[in-house]
Amino acid sequence: MQAREASTKLEKIYIDISLAIKKDASNLTLEIRMPKYMLLLLLCVIWTFNCADELDDKMRQLKEVQKQLETTQQKVKQAETKKKQADSEIQRTSSLKKRTESNLKKLKSDELIVRDSLRSVQQRLEHAETELQTMHREQNAELELLLRVDRSYKMQNMKHRDQRYLKAFIAGSRRKIDILSGYRVSLTHERELHQTEAIKVTRGVREESSKNVQYDKKIKNLATQSKQLTKEQKTLQTQVEKLKKDSASLEGLVNQLMAKQGKEPSSYQFTGKKISWPLRGKIIRSFGQETKSYGTSVVNNGIDIAAAEGTKVVAADDGEVIFSDRYGGQGKLIIIDHKNGFFTLYAYNSELSVAKGAKVKRGQTIAKSGMTGSASQASLHFELRKDGKAINPVPYLE
Repeated sequence: MQAREASTKLEKIYIDISLAIKKDASNLTLEIRMPKYMLLLLLCVIWTFNCADELDDKMRQLKEVQKQLETTQQKVKQAETKKKQADSEIQRTSSLKKRTESNLKKLKSDELIVRDSLRSVQQRLEHAETELQTMHREQNAELELLLRVDRSYKMQNMKHRDQRYLKAFIAGSRRKIDILSGYRVSLTHERELHQTEAIKVTRGVREESSKNVQYDKKIKNLATQSKQLTKEQKTLQTQVEKLKKDSASLEGLVNQLMAKQGKEPSSYQFTGKKISWPLRGKIIRSFGQETKSYGTSVVNNGIDIAAAEGTKVVAADDGEVIFSDRYGGQGKLIIIDHKNGFFTLYAYNSELSVAKGAKVKRGQTIAKSGMTGSASQASLHFELRKDGKAINPVPYLE
């Protein structure tokens, strides 16, 4: 804003001078004594302010585009994760559906067998009932005949062998009836068992059929969801590609503007694909983790790695040491400028092995871990900063 105001004032002065020149060219040397080189210098100053202002605008645009790119890429990852979950759920549900269909097929087969068995028992039971009814009728007829014969012989005061035959025949019929009655009871019990089994199988068929319908609906919904996520992925990917092009275009423009002002643009490139671990150990506090103590909340700007006191701490990548001293709660601290837009910080050290201004190489020992500053246990506090802003170092580590 100040650059814009200064530029506007300088432009006004230049216009006033130009008007004065045009108003009285003959008295130029008397009224305004300004050499040409001053005018050129004035123009250069105006141009420099304009360039600085334009560079600031483009830098802001670039950061905004990069922020949008990062957000969109995150959305792409989220959509991809959701799609994988949907596809995985489709596979799981399809597997369950196949198992249900197999169970349903078996249950339907069992249902047919149980119903056939039940039908057979029912037929045998009906046949036994018919036989029992017939035998009861015959027995009644035999009893009537026996009674008539018995009355006839009593009237004549005689005993006849037909009575013995009839009694023996009636006794045989009774035995047959008793056997057939027992058979009927057995068939009735068997029918009840088959009916219970038939109810159970029918219920199973109904439940498995219901499951099958639900699985079909679920698979259909998941397939629709997966299709929508695929479409969303494509849309987001198109946005990512556009934002990448916009970012590259703006980066090129920013680099040109920086080159005009004699500034070197940040490469954001390390000597390798990733940076080295400053030391190996268990991460006891993660990036962004919140710690509350004494009513104060502190968010971790890096990672804390547990390590025995005196463990060698190495440079994550090539760079220049810009700070090597004790610093408040950080204890003995080293900061390295990697000359690519990135800085690394190493805190809580017990010893510092390099001084400010030293050029260090990737993997070079720069300190020994300890428990200085606000450290609650022997560890190393490690931070990665991009253009001064703390970022999660874990994705950048080997």
